Amino acid sequence: MDQAATTAIFAKAAQATSWQHTNLGLTAKVAHDGCDWTVRLPREGEGRAYISGSSGWGGSTAEYVEAAWSETARIVDAAMAATRLH
Repeated sequence: MDQAATTAIFAKAAQATSWQHTNLGLTAKVAHDGCDWTVRLPREGEGRAYISGSSGWGGSTAEYVEAAWSETARIVDAAMAATRLH
């Protein structure tokens, strides 16, 4: 994966308003470049956000691309805002 795509996917995850609780942690799907990318936050205290794969016309891929800590902080903020009880 190239750095520009990775940066764009993490930026979109930092703006995601729909997050699901899974046994692997909070999960968001973000669209980028014709694919739906899965971005996960590990369970509390377990590490950085990461891209776990994509799905699209060509099928599905499994990935493991970690975000920088600064990207993770923005993604955590988005996930917490989206899952906060109002």
